[in-house]
Amino acid sequence: MTQIEARPAVRDYYDANTRKFLLSGGDGAIHRELWGPGVTSSREAVNHTHALVLDELAPDGRSVLDLGCGVGAAALYLARQRAVDVVGVSISPEQVRLAERFAARERSLQGRVRFETADFTALPDDVAGFDLAFAIEAFVHAADAAAFFAQAADALSPGGALVIVDDVRTGDRHDPALDDFIAGWHAPSVVTVAEAEALAAGAGLTLVASRDLSPLQRLGRPRDRLIRAVVPVLRRLHARSAWARSMVGGDALQHCHRAGLLEYRLLRFERTLA
Repeated sequence: MTQIEARPAVRDYYDANTRKFLLSGGDGAIHRELWGPGVTSSREAVNHTHALVLDELAPDGRSVLDLGCGVGAAALYLARQRAVDVVGVSISPEQVRLAERFAARERSLQGRVRFETADFTALPDDVAGFDLAFAIEAFVHAADAAAFFAQAADALSPGGALVIVDDVRTGDRHDPALDDFIAGWHAPSVVTVAEAEALAAGAGLTLVASRDLSPLQRLGRPRDRLIRAVVPVLRRLHARSAWARSMVGGDALQHCHRAGLLEYRLLRFERTLA
């Protein structure tokens, strides 16, 4: 099995839908907005997540790995803000093509940002030696969460940090909406913080911080209410349309957050010095 064949469903999902996600995203990103203190626009809300990641980079950090880089918005943001070299990996060739296109527009960053098509649970051998690795709304797609942590740990320098910004379960309570979210968004690794901590520990990573970002989300926006209204129709298209499944999954995600089944957290792990 090649690296790119390891998670074909996720690859196909993003190859087919990334351009659609960009239509509703902000500032070239496809992750959700965070309305932190002082944020007044959708663009700022998207970049607030990137700023939180940048805050986790040590002052002397110079190399960053974006695990599940999407179309490169976070990587480009970090390179604009700090004198760092950033490598972004995505399992989706379409995302990498778009990321390279967007990066080419910023000549001042050439040579400092590059993108590669790769599975973050089976990284190429030369993806190593990073001060910081991060994954924004990407970890949940890992078919093997233990392999994700093992690969991230191997890619870090001793003392380096891994930051995950993603949805986590709050416990074992079940709800059919969780199944809709997991199926619609190809998200098999929706784990609790305790489960993530244990998996990371097995790879030599220690959880040192866990921050709940859930209150910074805006649930129930007009487009969210529209999707909610047409969910019955989307369910009838469910079997034939990955896009319909994704919309059902997005509505289920909102339900899970309102019901307290999920939280949106920033987790920081550190690799043991050796």
